[in-house]
Amino acid sequence: MQEPDIHKQTTQPDAMQSPEVHTAEEQLTQHTSTCHLKDHVDWVIEGWEEERPDLDVAPTAVINRLERLQSYLRAEVATVFERFGLTGPSFAVIATLRRAGKPYQLSQRALMDALQLTGGTVSVRIDRLERDGIVERLPDPYDQRGVLVRLTQKGERLFDQVAPLHLANEDRLLSALNARQREQLAALLRILLLSFDPIAPEDPHHPSRWISASLAPAHLARKIRRSSGLPDIPGLLVQSVAVPGPAASAGLQEGDLIVSANETEIRSIESLYEQLLAARGEALKLEVLRGTEHRSVSLNAGEPPEV
Repeated sequence: MQEPDIHKQTTQPDAMQSPEVHTAEEQLTQHTSTCHLKDHVDWVIEGWEEERPDLDVAPTAVINRLERLQSYLRAEVATVFERFGLTGPSFAVIATLRRAGKPYQLSQRALMDALQLTGGTVSVRIDRLERDGIVERLPDPYDQRGVLVRLTQKGERLFDQVAPLHLANEDRLLSALNARQREQLAALLRILLLSFDPIAPEDPHHPSRWISASLAPAHLARKIRRSSGLPDIPGLLVQSVAVPGPAASAGLQEGDLIVSANETEIRSIESLYEQLLAARGEALKLEVLRGTEHRSVSLNAGEPPEV
């Protein structure tokens, strides 16, 4: 919802401060809040603010735009694959096998994990690619029941044909953004996606592993706290603590909500990771909510785990 007083404070420089000292983020906020063309979502939001000012429709500004962009981008991306008799999902199998390195093969289980799909869905995709001679199934020497999926030479050649065209097409679709804007958007999307994606098994630097505690992202933390009758506050929820470990030594407990680290608000795994990196062996001051009680704990996480 619109908050005119707050906007005025952020868009007008302080009388004691030169405008030049504003951060790039503040300048971007000033620009986007005062001057931009309206898209479909803007008109939708304005309509709801007029019709139902009691509803906080601000999340629509992000979610609705992501949904609309997905519909446009998916159709455009598909055009390249269709020229080669492929679909986006089938190319994802080819690309995953190619990325695995020679001999460009993975077990079906590994493909399922990499693509985050069920066994039945992966099997259907493999069946189609196998019929076209793009992949082949081989017995897994380390698993009597297992199957290896390998790119054929035809599949390798097909990837080499499609990948450059696909990437050039993606670059074209992002033409409205310059390199800096693409980096900014990618960084924001990474923060959001990390709150939904499972922890990558190859990432020992993930804060959950680093401090030896399972952490629920902010959107789940809010849901869990609401269901328990606790204040709806964003943060990282401690779900379990390994003993021994840095979290246990700091006195963190299951149910604690981490809301800040070294006076920096913590809403995402990424922001906690940044603070752990900045601490580099020194104690990290965490502000947590235990129920409704505020507590300060000192976390000595040490250096990041070795890869």
